[in-house]
Parts: sequence; C-alpha cells; structure tokens
Amino acid sequence: MRRLLLFALSSAMLVGGLYLAIFELLFAHLVFFRFVMGGAVLAVVGAYLLWVDFIAPKLGIKTPES
Repeated sequence: MRRLLLFALSSAMLVGGLYLAIFELLFAHLVFFRFVMGGAVLAVVGAYLLWVDFIAPKLGIKTPES
C-alpha cells in the first residue's frame, strides 16, 4: 500500500510539474518564471523519487539510499 501511494504521489508530482512548466512557457501571455522554476523543481523531485524507489531497483542499479 505504501509503495502504491508513493508511486501515485511521485507520478503526480512529475506530471504536474511538467505541465506547470510547459504550460507557463508555451501558452501564457505573460511568463512568470517563478512558476516555471516551481514546476521544474516539482518535476525533478518527482522524477528522483520514481528513479530511486522504482526504476533503479528494477534495473539493478545501486543508489545512495539503498
């Protein structure tokens, strides 16, 4: 149950952060770079959590947390 919740949360962070950054860069009339940076940070944290907890163990790659 914990891994499913962590997967859902980190996936939502990755998708939401990418959406926020890309939407702000491509479709906004006035670009606020704080939203671009916030979306990028959110996407990086989500991708890191996915990498450390799900992708790297499946590939047999050692991470500092393991």
